[in-house]
Amino acid sequence: MLSRILFNPLFVSWAIINLLVGLLEVYAYVNHNLLRLEYETLWEKIAKGKITLFNFWLEGWSEYCKVDSRYIAPGSIFNGSYVWYFELLNAFLSLIFIFALAFENILLLKIILFIGIINCLGYFMTLALETIYCRLESRFSRVWQYPMYYLISGIWLIVPLCCYEIISKL
Repeated sequence: MLSRILFNPLFVSWAIINLLVGLLEVYAYVNHNLLRLEYETLWEKIAKGKITLFNFWLEGWSEYCKVDSRYIAPGSIFNGSYVWYFELLNAFLSLIFIFALAFENILLLKIILFIGIINCLGYFMTLALETIYCRLESRFSRVWQYPMYYLISGIWLIVPLCCYEIISKL
């Protein structure tokens, strides 16, 4: 029964991807002073050869900031900087998830997945509040970026929900 979780491709893939993203979240937080909003998109910069392996990650995060400027601009409902707590909590959970998966600790996996789901819901609820109160900087974003980037962020809700459903059936 337990080996079904340890060798389940969804759980293993999620563990690896989320750990890598967790490292990116910590990196972006440490370097958040380098994030900036600008009209030129990441894709335009790639086409012009302005993106390298070394600046891709922060440029990518800056690109996401166009649809969620809380990472850069203080002055939102809760002073903006709180959004990093969602990211750092996910980074921490991603590390614990690896250990729980390696030791096949079903209860801990369920707890981590549940906290991750609540964390992502909190992220989206506060994003909705910031949007309702018009506290986000939106002049740098383009319409297509909202569904694309929010759907990418939604992966941190969809995958844990699927994993939680699978693990609850054991």
